[in-house]
Amino acid sequence: MNQTMPPGSRTDPPEPLCAKDRFETYEEAEGYLSEFTDYERMIKAAVAAEDLFDLGRIQTLLGRVGDPHRALEGIHLAGTKGKGSTAIFAEALLRAHGIETGLFTSPHLVVKEERIQVSGRMITRAEFLEWMNVLRPSLMALKDTAQPPTFFDIVTTIGFLHFRARGVGAAVLEVGLGGRLDSTNVFSPDVCVITRLGLDHTEKLGHTLAEIAAEKAGIIKAETPVVAQPQEPEAREVLEARCRRVGAPLFWVGDRIRIEEEGGSDPSGFEILTPLARYAGISLSALGRHQRTNAAAALAAVEIFLRKRKGLLPDPERVRRALLDTRPPGRIEVLARSPLFVVDGAHNPMAIEVLLKTVREELRFRDLHVVFACSRDKDYRGMLSLLATRADRWTLPAFDFPRIESPAIVREVLTEIAPASRIRLAADPGEALEDAYRRSGSEDCILCCGSFYLIGEVLKLMPRSP
Repeated sequence: MNQTMPPGSRTDPPEPLCAKDRFETYEEAEGYLSEFTDYERMIKAAVAAEDLFDLGRIQTLLGRVGDPHRALEGIHLAGTKGKGSTAIFAEALLRAHGIETGLFTSPHLVVKEERIQVSGRMITRAEFLEWMNVLRPSLMALKDTAQPPTFFDIVTTIGFLHFRARGVGAAVLEVGLGGRLDSTNVFSPDVCVITRLGLDHTEKLGHTLAEIAAEKAGIIKAETPVVAQPQEPEAREVLEARCRRVGAPLFWVGDRIRIEEEGGSDPSGFEILTPLARYAGISLSALGRHQRTNAAAALAAVEIFLRKRKGLLPDPERVRRALLDTRPPGRIEVLARSPLFVVDGAHNPMAIEVLLKTVREELRFRDLHVVFACSRDKDYRGMLSLLATRADRWTLPAFDFPRIESPAIVREVLTEIAPASRIRLAADPGEALEDAYRRSGSEDCILCCGSFYLIGEVLKLMPRSP
């Protein structure tokens, strides 16, 4: 009997463990998982040696449960900006063509089960618990070794196990951090996607764009097609050199993949042209012209996958419907009106610049009120400098996450940048929302940004708008 299938799978469930060898509740499993190192909650430069980042841990764990990743096909994505949205668009396009999809993303906004989805359905707590029980003997055996798995290794392994058990026909995997040494890089995809690259996670990935590009390019496999979004010259050179070295065909958005305005009665309509087809009449519900680039990269990657695995091209009408219906959560997401309340996970200057451009061009409001928090290892001086050109009213909340910078320190930096700023500190996100609403008029916009972790806290307090 198969030992790696939870109840509800298309194959047999695992043999039950003895009661003393099982996690009886989700909370018990979650508590055990929290004992493993979670680099998302840490500033790596202060706590971990460089040699701790490698693929040996997850390869060992996967080997103990039958290497489920080897049974999967699909798309692998890395980048600094837009990889989450591009992954979400790609999954929606694949699902629109009748394929059972697996989507693996990080970080999560509200609950970690968001990271693992099959055809748009999050893994349930019961399923997560059963997979933790499948992994428990291996985790107990590896926990006190020289290279124990990390939190991300374990969650990634659960994703692979769940996708294999559910008979996923195409897995879409977003890199967690970097690329070359990310846990997802054990995957052998049909196509890779590199989204916009910029300076982020410099303490882990390098201090130049070329160094960061080299880490991201680490997901590119021999003879595997690559779809890449436009890059700065030094990043482009690194990606092109990597593709030449491993014989990977390279398709650039803006070159072999083009976005063209349609004109006519719908000013938001555009076309995507690939080497094989033209997809006309496309509109997006997602705000921001940058999402066109993400949609084009996703469509090109899906086209390569479908041509290779199914011998067909995407259906233009299914493409139109899927892209129109897809709204990546936490990306310039409007939660309320009067006043407008917008959340976005922008956490580096490149993303803040795109966010401000979109807010300025696509939303109508009088004054801007910023609710801001960020991690200590981010370039928050750069982010604050950009935001301060548009806003002078701020609320800086504290909340329980180890990497988040003290609101008092953020206030000092912001006061130095923009002395006239009207700043209030809040004990928690709930108090921050009360303050922002109290100081905003019905024609204003409240913009919450700086950290996906902050957006997650806000989403727990505010229902999503239809």
